[in-house]
Amino acid sequence: MKVSDCGAVEKIMSAHAYTKTVEDTVAAGLHGGCDLDCGGFYSKNTQTALDKKTINESSLDLAVGRLFAFRMILGMFDSSIDQPFEHIGLDQINTADHQALALEAARESMVLLKNAGGVLPMHNTSTMKVAVIGPNSAATSTMQGNYHGTAPYLVSPQQGLQSAGVQVTQVQGCDVKCTDTSKFKDATDAAAAADVVVLVVGLDQGQESEGHDRTNISLPGNQNSLVAEVAAAAKGPVVLVVMTGGPVDLTAAKANNKIPAIIWAGYPGQSGGQAISDVIFGVYNPGGRLPYTIYPDDYVNQISMFDMSFRSKPGRTYKFYNGSAAFNFGDGLSYTTFSYAWESDLPKSSQSTAEVAADTHYRVTVTNTGKVLGDDVVLAYMESSAEGAPMKQLFGFERVKLAPGASKSLFFALQSEMFGVVNEKGERHIQPAKYTVSIGTLQHTIAVYGDAVYVPPRRQSPHPSLRHFS
Repeated sequence: MKVSDCGAVEKIMSAHAYTKTVEDTVAAGLHGGCDLDCGGFYSKNTQTALDKKTINESSLDLAVGRLFAFRMILGMFDSSIDQPFEHIGLDQINTADHQALALEAARESMVLLKNAGGVLPMHNTSTMKVAVIGPNSAATSTMQGNYHGTAPYLVSPQQGLQSAGVQVTQVQGCDVKCTDTSKFKDATDAAAAADVVVLVVGLDQGQESEGHDRTNISLPGNQNSLVAEVAAAAKGPVVLVVMTGGPVDLTAAKANNKIPAIIWAGYPGQSGGQAISDVIFGVYNPGGRLPYTIYPDDYVNQISMFDMSFRSKPGRTYKFYNGSAAFNFGDGLSYTTFSYAWESDLPKSSQSTAEVAADTHYRVTVTNTGKVLGDDVVLAYMESSAEGAPMKQLFGFERVKLAPGASKSLFFALQSEMFGVVNEKGERHIQPAKYTVSIGTLQHTIAVYGDAVYVPPRRQSPHPSLRHFS
């Protein structure tokens, strides 16, 4: 079953100009496999499409059949006694388990990008003076991003730090737009008087949201100046916390020796401030990985936002970008260390294109070689020298929690598609080239020879209830 984005069927005609009439638009949607329109376009115009014979009843039967088959799979026509979702009461909403899960999710999403000299974690004491500064230092609703429910509570960075039992002073300095710098002195005075500065910068829904694109990837307004001035005034270490959805250039902060630590927090939800505090004071050992590439701010001048080719120089995403990133996709530090070892025999280092067309796998043992409990998100990449192939692409990952000295065996399936390159027709072929599998710090190279081999699309078997409608 396929459901459109809200309003997307209507936009086939009005926005994309793929069709010119309502009857052709209904036909394009249904024949393209869209069974359900999130909107009113199908309900208003399907009869017209039937009358003008751009669709027939068999097309509707197929879509309706899939829709009702899924409703049957979900148990929507079963007795209410057999429907567990009908028995969820208010006493099962916002439970202690739910609140603990929200905190766990926020903690696991934290990404430690810089930790010079092991400045983190810090030892909190009742006499420690912490200045929490910046546009998002007391943020609450900003932490939810957009398309969110109603949180029962929101723990700001300021509140999270206060819960650690330290002496907290909060100064905003400027709002997220940061066009008014008149409060910068308040921020620098607070930094000069504190033992530690936690500087929370970033974006909010006024800067990025649906229908609101950014034209640059710098911190908004004068936020970079605020960061530089606070860092210069601070007598102690500055921990920069970046609260943002999309990337913002952090090149200057990365190079600033007065900022020994950088934490990417994303929009961490209702317990975000608590999670930030827990990472800073070592209650939680961060293990998150950066979910995108953070480009230098000049990147927007190097490639047009209207150029959708990933391969246009200097390239888009970690797969094709060959420039110098501020931070890379997958970056993330920990307070402990890990080692990796191959657990089983490796695939042959020289194979024909026909041989690698069969799926294979790798087994890796991960060991916590440090002194504290920690999570490791183990990333498995394929790197290729084939023409037109991504420089590297992720084919697997797994998050493991290990006590000091503990080990765990991980399994990574490597499907044949990872050796293929997709051409302009959408066809995937395995080309003779050098392919390198990287898992943690391990690498294994396979030299592939022979003629190119076509890799057909991998199709999933439909649910038994849907086979009649597939």
